Amino acid sequence: VVPVTVGEVLGGDAWIAVDGPGTPLGVGWRRDGEAAVVDVRVHPAHRRRGVGDALLRHLLARHPGGPVVASCDAGHDRAQRFVRRRGFALKGVVFFQRWDGEVADVPRAFCNARVEPGADPAADWALLQAASADSWPPPVVSAADLARPEVRTRVAWVGEHPAGVVVATREGDAWVTGGFAVLPAWRKRGVGRQLLSELMREAARAGLGVVLRVSHEAEQIQAWTSALGFWTYRSWCYWVLAAAPQAA
Repeated sequence: VVPVTVGEVLGGDAWIAVDGPGTPLGVGWRRDGEAAVVDVRVHPAHRRRGVGDALLRHLLARHPGGPVVASCDAGHDRAQRFVRRRGFALKGVVFFQRWDGEVADVPRAFCNARVEPGADPAADWALLQAASADSWPPPVVSAADLARPEVRTRVAWVGEHPAGVVVATREGDAWVTGGFAVLPAWRKRGVGRQLLSELMREAARAGLGVVLRVSHEAEQIQAWTSALGFWTYRSWCYWVLAAAPQAA
């Protein structure tokens, strides 16, 4: 099971399941946005006793009415059975891809755009939403994230027109992209390559890696990232519940 940080849990609506004496049995948390995201973790000694089910039902009833997303490693069969039996449908599989290299390993870009730090979080968020509207998986960052100083936002401009954006956060030894997209009108012109190459160069100078999220169906993008030196290290399943049940 992939570990999580305290910040991930406390960043949402978090709840702990306890037994009669007050012993913690598991934790569940929920973040609400365009779709609610839920996660439940139960201590190994207390699994198969309904603890995870109780946490999930509580989280679903907190804000009923909209789609809910749950995710797990593609190799975690028990977790997949858990969400499937509770009405979740498989949305798709995402490949997590990583690059680690030196500055000399950064692929050359065509410099068809100029890349600048994001200066207006609201405008940068609108650009990310518009550029990623026809793609999957969606960004995992929120509008509020783009205003945080530790979040790295870079915008590609062609003349006076914003053409693409990449948003990344530092997680451990890598910059992890939470949003990366180019507007349809500016694709296949080297804009995405330029955005990504600059992120790779900055990461290499700091001795860090770069992580991308790519749909398992996006074969053309996979071929592109592979040519840039990325490799797939994890497959992640996303499950969707069309609408949370109404509270009793």
